[in-house]
Amino acid sequence: MTDNTSQRNIIVTGAASGIGLALADQLSAAGVAVYGLDRRDCPLATVRSVLCDLSDADSINDAVAALPDRVSGLANVAGVPGTIAAPTVLAVNVLGARLLTEQLLPRMNEGAAIVNVASVAAHRNIEPPESIDDLLRVRDRAGLETWLRHHPIDGSAAYDTSKRALVDWTQLLSAKLSTRRIRALSVSPGPVETPILADFEASMGADAMARSHDAVGRHGRPHEIAAVVAFALSPAASWLNGIDIPVEGGLFATRAAAKSPVFEGLPL
Repeated sequence: MTDNTSQRNIIVTGAASGIGLALADQLSAAGVAVYGLDRRDCPLATVRSVLCDLSDADSINDAVAALPDRVSGLANVAGVPGTIAAPTVLAVNVLGARLLTEQLLPRMNEGAAIVNVASVAAHRNIEPPESIDDLLRVRDRAGLETWLRHHPIDGSAAYDTSKRALVDWTQLLSAKLSTRRIRALSVSPGPVETPILADFEASMGADAMARSHDAVGRHGRPHEIAAVVAFALSPAASWLNGIDIPVEGGLFATRAAAKSPVFEGLPL
């Protein structure tokens, strides 16, 4: 392993495309040493690519061995959509992020930050809190299979549940790390123009995605989500901790206003 304590070292999963790529670009431009974990190399020459399949514990172990001894921040951006089979969705979006984080925590000192990219889809989850708690107790793929036997959900529902679990786990992680002065928070985008947007249209319904688009005028863009994650990772966000930040262009506000009996009467 290498050791570089002269600058900030930040790990970004999913750095080969979409939000992860935009984040790696922004962090690199700010002088951060970025290590990009993905199944493919990050196309940016400024990023140190480390191949990793987050659905495979052995692959995570190998990737960790190639990362620096000191880590200033971790952005768990990688995720797979609901068009993928439920075991893989949960393995990547929940278990993989947790296993990677747990292995990197000993390398983090006071002032480090962990940002998990969840989704507004967490609000679509229909699994009760007890089921989410059981999911967060899972330690391996065999445990995921057992959980799914008791909670038979498809890939689309598994995606929603995975993001709910990620938000809940982040809050618990923040509390656990408070004495070490390491921050943990989540960022929940709405629909974003990434290479897997078509997968979300297939799994969540094109009509539902169109309604989200029309409510705020467009979908989000990767660099807009990345900017929030980059800030959350930075020392400037030192008092931001243990929360979920929706980044959805006002989608929640427009939905709430549509149900409000006083909206039409509000002066502009």
